[in-house]
Amino acid sequence: MLEFIDINIINIALGLISLMVANILLGTGLSIIDNTQEFDIKKLKKGILKSLLVIVSFSLVYVCGLLNPNVVSIDINGQTVNLISGINIMLTLSAGLYAKKVFDKLGEVINLNVTNDEGEGI
Repeated sequence: MLEFIDINIINIALGLISLMVANILLGTGLSIIDNTQEFDIKKLKKGILKSLLVIVSFSLVYVCGLLNPNVVSIDINGQTVNLISGINIMLTLSAGLYAKKVFDKLGEVINLNVTNDEGEGI
């Protein structure tokens, strides 16, 4: 079974996980640093749960594709692909979407004026 594992998909999946963690960390950091935002533990928990759901779901679909390489196929815009190809497409698209979120939050952090408790810039 190991000879069927596509290292490219594993790399994309690890990249997606890294982007999810970066997104959560940046969101949490922004809510703590930015005086106009309030830290919301419920939102943090939901973000972590969402990330875990995505990771587990992608993993299960990938395993299913490994176990049934030619049996299970899906239709994406008129193109029939097996589960492994489909998961590769979804992982790549998801990584792109999360990368945009991370870049947006990085831009916010870079443009943020940090002040102390007295409102003075530091």
